[in-house]
Amino acid sequence: MPLNKSWHDYNESLIERGGILMDIGFLKSQSNEIKKMNGGKVGAPFEYSHTYIQFLAFLKIGFKIAYRTVQGIVRGLSDYIRIEEMHFTHLRRRILKIKPSVASVNNDGDDTPITLVVDASGLTKKGDYIEQRWIRKRKEFVKLHIAVDTKSEKIVSFRVIKGNVHDSKKLGPMIKEVAEEYDIDKVY
Repeated sequence: MPLNKSWHDYNESLIERGGILMDIGFLKSQSNEIKKMNGGKVGAPFEYSHTYIQFLAFLKIGFKIAYRTVQGIVRGLSDYIRIEEMHFTHLRRRILKIKPSVASVNNDGDDTPITLVVDASGLTKKGDYIEQRWIRKRKEFVKLHIAVDTKSEKIVSFRVIKGNVHDSKKLGPMIKEVAEEYDIDKVY
């Protein structure tokens, strides 16, 4: 627990993570998003919004399940909430087209320069003790690079790379990517 927070604040932050992990906000904005996507479009209309596809991608990747299983989950959910079922092959095609994106930092229209904090951490898979103890070969891991705006405390960019790539090689391209959308004052 961070030193400057009370137990109540820390407890609430842990509870809020569940809401972030399972965001079904697409249900509110789906019809407007589909209208906007179809505006001026020639041919068959889009049936599924981008936020809906991102939700299904979260199910697929977050719970490490097959596309057919995601289709089955959606079929089961459709009995209780207004959610469209999608064939697993169409789902796969749409998920593979998703590019990682993060919500806009300056939601309030504030266009002041941002202060960026960038950090990376290595992530290993489960069973490290067994690998170290019995397999005794160099284990592979990945690194997660995150860029955060200090004012809003929101993630503005992230990347997952192989563990053997040095952090300094990805810092420059990451800052350039963020600079395309935001005016950056300082980088830490």
